[in-house]
Amino acid sequence: MAKLTTVGYRLNLAAVDLCSSKVAGTGMSLDYIGAYSESDRPAVSQLLSMNDKPQIAAVVKGGPADLAGVRVGDELLAVNGETAGAIIAASPDAALIADEIEQRLAQQPVAKVIQLGLRRDGNAFEVHIQPQLTCAARFVIKTGEGITAFSDGSNVAISSKLIAFAVNDDELALVAGHELGHVIYHDGTAGSLAERRRMEDRADSVGLRLATCAGFDPSTGLEFWLRRDEQDMLRLFRDPSHRSRKARVQLMRDEIPNIQCPYRP
Repeated sequence: MAKLTTVGYRLNLAAVDLCSSKVAGTGMSLDYIGAYSESDRPAVSQLLSMNDKPQIAAVVKGGPADLAGVRVGDELLAVNGETAGAIIAASPDAALIADEIEQRLAQQPVAKVIQLGLRRDGNAFEVHIQPQLTCAARFVIKTGEGITAFSDGSNVAISSKLIAFAVNDDELALVAGHELGHVIYHDGTAGSLAERRRMEDRADSVGLRLATCAGFDPSTGLEFWLRRDEQDMLRLFRDPSHRSRKARVQLMRDEIPNIQCPYRP
């Protein structure tokens, strides 16, 4: 979660001028014990010191939440004066309260300071977050999937196995940036294989440039595709919409010297 929060926030910040939908970015993510099965809650509570309050699960270094003093493990007591208990009680599905609060924060006017009530080591305090305007795409983790990533036009889904397979954030950023490229261009069903391949080539280019402008190393990130190719030799026969991974890597390597930031196509 911490890896994807950091990568997703930095990509969304780099893509802000390209996205049709923008939100107030805080650079943090939340977790809530109600999202876990009852049988897992005692272990989660012990491992993460989590109680009945939402908890800060990840904070992007140098992001708005970090600059305001928010830290991983802080308990969330209130949002703009409304208690966490009241938010949970009004929610149609308390298991999704972390997502609900994140969406609520994202919909705040970007010029408005967000006030959070937090508790750390038993001490309650307030912080004031000045959000940054970012692309509205959400980055979510999918479990029970193989090494895969996909988008639905608004969100980017990255499997937990892919996150584990990526050896660094540069690799993860390149894959996530590709899917963000599909979101930016509203790529849907293609009318032909040739059109689908053009979409995939464009997403490769956009992802490469966004990852670079977000501060990641594109040359290091490209190693993901070469290592993945070694484990999936028959991929081209199952999915001809993409070029071979070696061909994709070469095209992207050729682009790297020409990348300029901020990225504006």
